[in-house]
Amino acid sequence: MFYYVWCNDPFDSSKKNTLQEIHEKIHYIEGAEQISKSEQTIHDVIIWTLVYEKYYFRVGSYASATIVLTEHGQGQTACVVSSGGGTGIANLSLGANRKFAKECVQALEACGFHIIESDLDREEKGFVGRFLK
Repeated sequence: MFYYVWCNDPFDSSKKNTLQEIHEKIHYIEGAEQISKSEQTIHDVIIWTLVYEKYYFRVGSYASATIVLTEHGQGQTACVVSSGGGTGIANLSLGANRKFAKECVQALEACGFHIIESDLDREEKGFVGRFLK
């Protein structure tokens, strides 16, 4: 699961949230637990890498989301990548990672971001198609 989101109006500073405010919105997703937070500054670019994990009782497993927030000048971008595992022989997550990614994207949308690219835009292969060339 992959989402790439971009701030609505990077030139309107009245609508811009700080990286800390964005982090707090994501941090309060119900049931999400922060695993890691890394902050880096390279010249005038600030990069925050946030890793969250959430337990889904219905599938008996965890889903994780890695969110990379980037601030450069007036612009901000975010990339959300989620993954999940399941239980049983097939190790199916039954969409828990997709749900968690959507919750993260909704938190970013509440901060003024909008989706510019998503794996949902790409053709889905289905379960069997993932293993066939």
